[in-house]
Amino acid sequence: MSLALNLFDFSAGWHPAWRFALVLGIGAAALALTVWIGLRALHKLAQRTSTTLDDELIGALRWPAQWTALAVALMVALKDIEERHLSRTLEYRLTVLVAALIIVPLTIAVSRASIILLRYALSRSATGWHVTTLTAASIRILWAIPGLLVILNLLDISLAPALTALGVGGIAVSLALKDTLANLFSGFYISMAGNIHKGDYIKLDSGQEGFVEDVTWRITTLRTLQNNLVVIPNSKLSEALVTNYTYPEPRMALPIPISVPYSADVDHVERIVLEEVEAAAGLEGLLMDPPPVVRFNPGFGDWALNLTLIVHVSDFTKQFPVQDALRRRILARFRREGIQIPFPVRTVDLPPGSLKRALEAGGVADRPEPAGGGSRV
Repeated sequence: MSLALNLFDFSAGWHPAWRFALVLGIGAAALALTVWIGLRALHKLAQRTSTTLDDELIGALRWPAQWTALAVALMVALKDIEERHLSRTLEYRLTVLVAALIIVPLTIAVSRASIILLRYALSRSATGWHVTTLTAASIRILWAIPGLLVILNLLDISLAPALTALGVGGIAVSLALKDTLANLFSGFYISMAGNIHKGDYIKLDSGQEGFVEDVTWRITTLRTLQNNLVVIPNSKLSEALVTNYTYPEPRMALPIPISVPYSADVDHVERIVLEEVEAAAGLEGLLMDPPPVVRFNPGFGDWALNLTLIVHVSDFTKQFPVQDALRRRILARFRREGIQIPFPVRTVDLPPGSLKRALEAGGVADRPEPAGGGSRV
């Protein structure tokens, strides 16, 4: 006679259904209390550590542990039923079903723990990789396969006919899901190549740009600076020319063009521009290492001397406030120094007599043409 029957011998004369419910209720309550006490004790221990890894693991295991306790209590209650009330064949089938109910939460618990541990390991590595939705789904599938095989083995289900059917129908399925499979494998390539990570700011050759929000089994989503989402099929992203502004180095050089008149002293302009940059050293995102420089490039323009101020910013998004602040400071300094920003000027040579003919056609009185035979405006 089972342990449960020994503990509750007073219920021997009860109806089997009531006895089953009693054993199930008491067993479930006892195991649930044990799980609750154990998780609470582990939670208190986790609070004493400096890392959040143990807290995340405990939180991920709470639900599977509760369901496992309920399944174990159900198995104990089944074992307590006498043979005259439940045939051995039916008891075996029910036991296999309960065993499957135990395997499912255990598989979920292991997959959750694997994802959390992988996410923690990547956060501490220098690769800059992140666990995407596609990566998490792949881990769940990898753990679900052995769990499913164990359940099928318990149910005495042979996989040979199923594998044969899959082999025959695999060609038809692959043709029907050609685009879906292309996106799926492209997503694996994007996740494993290590050139694009979650959180990177990228720009495609087609013009779309933004932060990588996630890589799923079919699409990659980008969040633009306007906080909109751009949805890109993985196959398109894998074939595109991509500029990554975050990896491997988030810092970037920021060129700011400056134009001054030909009468300006280039060395004087360089000196006052660098003074304004140094005065703005506390600006968020502006880096002083490497030091800022002013280059006489692109040089001689049609109506101005063109220089380029080169500074470095901490990441792609900081370039916009840094440009705004530096341009305001440089413009104010130019006005104090009397340096004017020139307007576009064009010199047009006209054939002899063309200006006179144009004035006559417009009803203007005859005027002597400029010396030299030609006309210049």
